[in-house]
Amino acid sequence: MYGSGERMMTNLTDTQKEILEFIDQSIQDRGFPPTLREICEKFKFSSTNGARYHIYRLQKLGHLDVEPKTSRGVKRVAKGRKKTPSRFNYRLPILGRVPAGPLNLASPDVREDEIGVDPQFFGSQEAEPELFGLRVNGDSMINAGIFDGDVVVVRSQLTAGDGEIVVARVEEEATVKRFRRMRNAIVLEAANPAYEPIRISDLGGIENGQNVGIMGVVVGLIRAI
Repeated sequence: MYGSGERMMTNLTDTQKEILEFIDQSIQDRGFPPTLREICEKFKFSSTNGARYHIYRLQKLGHLDVEPKTSRGVKRVAKGRKKTPSRFNYRLPILGRVPAGPLNLASPDVREDEIGVDPQFFGSQEAEPELFGLRVNGDSMINAGIFDGDVVVVRSQLTAGDGEIVVARVEEEATVKRFRRMRNAIVLEAANPAYEPIRISDLGGIENGQNVGIMGVVVGLIRAI
């Protein structure tokens, strides 16, 4: 038999468990939590976007509270405490920038932010949905109506259907592309003829020495006018 806390821990990856231990140790030793940069350095993520994604997942699973726009805004959630968020007060977490172009355009130092949204606009009936936002950097998806500076709203999931627009991960970087399933490969396709498609033989595995996979499916976008 497992207690509720033990069941929650079984849902975590090894990296997420180690991040929680690192946060706990920092609070115990120094009296305050680590910054995203410190987490990034500890776990050798290539950018703070990698650390930010794991923190977001730990927040969604009820292990952390995150105060936006604060360098040490990560707080541990007391055991047994439950959140009761209102669907109409949902704050969409903006986890950073994602390139709609070459992968090396990813920005490592983007400030985390939040935008108030109604999840029903993005097909979710849940009060606390598996949604997050990323600011687009680049023009490879302009023919799909996604422009530089837009915020894409992403439903967190590890799979996608043919033709869906996804956020795909290559190592600790990410890119927005259209997902195509071919006979012997997966293709991440741009919506701009100036960009070559990215061909991947094994999602969730290793491609040319790089770990690749899907972070989520784009279900909407937010644009300032």
